[in-house]
Amino acid sequence: MRVKAKQLVKIFLVISGIGIMMVGSFVAGMIFYANVYSSANPNALLTTALPLFSTVSHIQPAQPAVPAGQPPEIATFWEAWSFLNEQYYGELPADNERVYGAIRGMVASLNDQHTSFIDPVRAAVVSENMKGSFEGIGVTIRLDEAGRLVVADLMLEQPAFKAGLRPEDIILEVDGQSVEGLSLYEAVLLIRGPANSTVVLTVRRADEPEPFQIPITRSKIELEVVEAKMLEEGKIGYVRLTQFSGGAADKLATAIEDLFEQGAEGLIFDLRSNPGGLLSEAVDVSSLFVPKDETIVIEKLKGGEQKTFTAKRGQKIPAETPLVLLVNEGSASASEIVAGALQDLERAVVIGEQTFGKGSVQLPHSLSDGSELRVTIAEWLTPAGRQIHGQGITPDIVVEMSFEDLENDSDPQLEEAVQFLNDQ
Repeated sequence: MRVKAKQLVKIFLVISGIGIMMVGSFVAGMIFYANVYSSANPNALLTTALPLFSTVSHIQPAQPAVPAGQPPEIATFWEAWSFLNEQYYGELPADNERVYGAIRGMVASLNDQHTSFIDPVRAAVVSENMKGSFEGIGVTIRLDEAGRLVVADLMLEQPAFKAGLRPEDIILEVDGQSVEGLSLYEAVLLIRGPANSTVVLTVRRADEPEPFQIPITRSKIELEVVEAKMLEEGKIGYVRLTQFSGGAADKLATAIEDLFEQGAEGLIFDLRSNPGGLLSEAVDVSSLFVPKDETIVIEKLKGGEQKTFTAKRGQKIPAETPLVLLVNEGSASASEIVAGALQDLERAVVIGEQTFGKGSVQLPHSLSDGSELRVTIAEWLTPAGRQIHGQGITPDIVVEMSFEDLENDSDPQLEEAVQFLNDQ
């Protein structure tokens, strides 16, 4: 079925933000981050094609009629659409696929990996990210400066780790399909899939001469939101938060109170490999450690307007309790909000590696056909006004952890945190 003029107008009105806005939160996902774009050399393509033009004279067709009242940009699109429909020699893709291609091209021109278009099939499963479990391979992925899809972090003892995928591996293909041209979430959802199914990643590794394939059997990955225990080394409590899902702050508060009852006098708060989640939970988690009304994060909107989020709960953790916060490259979004707040307010010593650097805010729009457009509308700043996006949070004490450490079940970052607290 052809897409009619009124339908095209509706599509572009929705894309441009005219219509109902649905507020939602960006979930950096415990999952994957992918969004790679490339383009051919248009001049080279044109030079190759020129000699193939027919020398037979053709009558130039009339310009397609453009629906009245459309802006010039939409008129140009409609003209191109009509010429392709009338003249293209070959089988045209489905109308909706061509519309999606146009939207992807428009999104790609923004050069923002977090503003993304998701087709209806994949949009239907995105909501799974915050359910406490997902089916996939257990890896966090980022884009490097060259726009390549790079493994940032691996979940221990999960399929990707067991199959031999390593940090800094560059993913080129998923099941033989290139990741070029797909939006962030579309590439992610190529990698995800039903438990017990196999996905084959084609990767490039720095110390390997050629790309090679890694088959990985997906599994259902259950996420325990809070893990807590007393460490053997002194009176130190250890608590880990794996995601900022609904109720995370309450669960964290309960776990910490239990550690204090067991005699904890110092606390290690582990946000490593935590990809983020809900802004409200980030504010509530930070509020456990700082006095009420302290600034937690600043949201900078388009046009320079700023909105400040402050601690709303009463402080649950005594100010005199020594606190170490662990972070790594997989700590993103809400994790970086908490790390930046506790660092700026001098409430915690941050130990580990530079965080992910995801400090932008996305507003999701459900489009009329079930697809989704996520638009970057703001960025987050720390209480001191430091930029998170593209920068990340630099630890007070930098301690790297290698892949060999992971394989040998060694944790130099945790060891440094224990040593720091014992010195206190």
